[in-house]
Amino acid sequence: MTFRDTMPPGQAYGGHGHQPQHPQFHTQQHAYGQHQQRPQLPQPQGQPQPRLPSVSPAAYPQYANGYQNGNQQQYQQNHYVHPTYPQHHTQSHSQPQLQQLPLPHPQPPAQQRQHQPQPPVQPTAQYYPIPSAPEPQPYVNYSNGPYRQPSPLLPPIPAPAASSVQFVNPSYLQQQPVTPRPTSHAPPASQPPASTMSPQISQLPPIARPPQRTPSAQNNPRLNEKPPPSRTAPTLKIPKDQRRPSVGAGVAKSPATPNSSVHIETLPLLICVAEDCFEKANTTARKVAKFMSDAEVADHHKLVATGLGCLDVALKSNKLWPRLEARLCLRYASVLIDETTNIMEAETTLTRGIAVCDKNRFLDLNYCSQFLLMKTLFQRNPKAAFKLIEGHISDCGTYKHVHWIYAFRFLKASFHLQAGSPAEHSAIDNLRKIAGVANQRKDSSIFAMAMLLEGFAHMTTMKDDWANRVQLCIAQVSKIQMESSIQIPQIDILLRLLDLACSLHQKTHSISAQKLNVLQRQLEELRNSPDWPLQTGEVLLSINRLPNTAPTVSKDTRAVVRQGEGNADYLVLSTLGKQEAWAIAWVFNGIVAHYRATTPGRSATLWNEALRVLDDTKISTAPQPLPEALKQHDWARELTCYTHILIGLQAATVTDWAKVKQSLDAIREQPHSSSSSSSGSSLEILTLYLEGCLWQGTANMDEALTVWKNPRFELDPTGAYKNGSRLETELCILATLNRVYIMQEPNHKDSAETAELVDLLRPICEDNPDLEIRTAWNLVLASSTFEPELSLNQAKRHIQGGLSGAQQLNNTQYLSMALNIMRCKLFENVVGEQALKSAKAGSTQAKKSGNLLWMSVAEGMLGQSYEIEGQVGEARRAREEGVRLANEAYDKTQF
Repeated sequence: MTFRDTMPPGQAYGGHGHQPQHPQFHTQQHAYGQHQQRPQLPQPQGQPQPRLPSVSPAAYPQYANGYQNGNQQQYQQNHYVHPTYPQHHTQSHSQPQLQQLPLPHPQPPAQQRQHQPQPPVQPTAQYYPIPSAPEPQPYVNYSNGPYRQPSPLLPPIPAPAASSVQFVNPSYLQQQPVTPRPTSHAPPASQPPASTMSPQISQLPPIARPPQRTPSAQNNPRLNEKPPPSRTAPTLKIPKDQRRPSVGAGVAKSPATPNSSVHIETLPLLICVAEDCFEKANTTARKVAKFMSDAEVADHHKLVATGLGCLDVALKSNKLWPRLEARLCLRYASVLIDETTNIMEAETTLTRGIAVCDKNRFLDLNYCSQFLLMKTLFQRNPKAAFKLIEGHISDCGTYKHVHWIYAFRFLKASFHLQAGSPAEHSAIDNLRKIAGVANQRKDSSIFAMAMLLEGFAHMTTMKDDWANRVQLCIAQVSKIQMESSIQIPQIDILLRLLDLACSLHQKTHSISAQKLNVLQRQLEELRNSPDWPLQTGEVLLSINRLPNTAPTVSKDTRAVVRQGEGNADYLVLSTLGKQEAWAIAWVFNGIVAHYRATTPGRSATLWNEALRVLDDTKISTAPQPLPEALKQHDWARELTCYTHILIGLQAATVTDWAKVKQSLDAIREQPHSSSSSSSGSSLEILTLYLEGCLWQGTANMDEALTVWKNPRFELDPTGAYKNGSRLETELCILATLNRVYIMQEPNHKDSAETAELVDLLRPICEDNPDLEIRTAWNLVLASSTFEPELSLNQAKRHIQGGLSGAQQLNNTQYLSMALNIMRCKLFENVVGEQALKSAKAGSTQAKKSGNLLWMSVAEGMLGQSYEIEGQVGEARRAREEGVRLANEAYDKTQF
């Protein structure tokens, strides 16, 4: 058996030589140029499928039998087929030699089927894989036949010459869309539908078709003609692994669509637009917070709303990979918390981000989201926030995530301090735990900050031993600063401020002056230091990393914990900025100068410098949200109001009532804070106290009594701190003492009410820990008249208490009052050197105090003493000076 015998019928189509044209294959022309179809010959059974061009035999039965006279054996005898090249024909070698497509072969007659064995039918081999390449175009546009329908996208093809068959170059069909075939010739059920073909056929290179059997060129000279060069496209040889199986000839092809526009990904654009809006809004937040004009606030809200809208669209898309989704949830929720009051939506977004972090094990983003969730929950339910944050602290301790132990501990301490005085003990306990962990791990900066915050908390509570506790905290921080090589400017300044404030509370003014000089010198050294930027109020506390622990710090957690170089990271806390530190230093400087009293009016000058620093708008700050800018502006406003109150009180001591009135007007012109915090309440009661001083100093006793009887100055009989504030309690005591003084005036004298007020004040003032309160109590009782009158021993005791207290406090106002009261009570109408010395001492101290009324009183008593001693000239000069001072004091009340 030869190779030709084993080859399936139809492979001989690729043989060499010319094929004689048989008359039965000629198409018969009719009058209208249509072909006459002949009946299809029967096909032998059991033959493998031959390979012919992919033309449906049902549509063209005249081409079903490829052998002359339907006899394969006779054709093989007349035409030699080379056994090595059974699958090639004599076409030009310029076209690629690809395997031919399968086509059904005509069945032989019945008598031939009896002598042929029936091999098993094998499935048709798939010669091409199924890639995403376009499907081959069907053979259409035959010259004759019922399918002569020119495509609207192709130029008309001229009618063929007198030849029987014309095949169209398949590469030419790949260049232009083809008109789909009629629906009456649908593809077989095994073929894929035409809609599954790729619409981007025109973008792919044309696929070369396998060579086709053509009739003899001698009988059909048109076959030798080549298509126009402009219509012939270069063919490409495709590897076997990239080919796809052929489809039936009857599949309708859709025309190629033009190139669609390039798709632009909008998700990064939305995120960039949102961040640009937030940055622009945060840059102008300080200016908006200062003026709060409607147009500026509307523009700020518009920018924030635009950014939130962009992030909302990005979060609702389905194109976010997990980490980006968690980051966007964190960013979206943080802006909602900072800029809006939509707490519930922020919690929902954070919960979604936390779920993504738990699923993908993003520890850094998970902790940061939980940190923000705690701040959000505290605004709505403080008890739930405390319970939940304690669970997070326990989990961080279990997994040894020390960075977040510090972060959650400091957050819990801030929650306790915000909750009020009952939670101060819990805050101190929490800060001690932070200091214990930091001391064990040698995190010096964390330990120093925890001790400083504990010292400030002790000053707030003002327990019996508060001074010793504060000094212990200061000593611990100073020890760490000396042993450690880490020097943080913010911690140094906070340490100096705490030490100075403690000395001022202890009334040790000489020591306070020394500490003030140290503070000013250090501030001058840090004025241009790069370690403490002017624009930011953040302090970075170093944390030593633990080896072999999961990373919980990244660039996404820089708002809470920041990555550092080497083996250290940083905890980020918000503290005083350089501008705020300078303003507080000027305020303390004025207080110390007021107690020195070397140059009257110098303290007011220093306080005006503090106001200038607070109003300096040339200092640029880092971008921040509007609520944060409003908090800083409210803090600066409160410090400005405190400074104006100090200026007003200092002006009242020198009877400059016009300046007192200006201070009150300046306080009232300040915008009120939207929050009802304790600081706002303290400002209100201080302003009310200054107003009462103004009415009493200008002899408007009725208005003054109305102010002193205000419910805000109602005193608690038990002596407990009113509203948990020591300041309010002390102001209530001073207001009650002023009422006692006013009742000494004949038109407002009320002995019963005076006795009642004295009985109310006695248990509170006699054992008061504040020396100034005890001194004021003694001076009021020593200078007042009661029914019955105080005994001489009682008067001497009160005078001695007031004089000793004034000397200990180094207060010239108290000392002037004590000496003049002593002269009035003990040396009235007494002749002797001791009485004259007492009068001269009272006059000297009154001049140092600068109070015109007390100066006038002292000069009058000195003139009386001179008169008793017989010194008439000195007595006259003293009395004239007293009258002049009294008239000047009266003129200052007419503003």
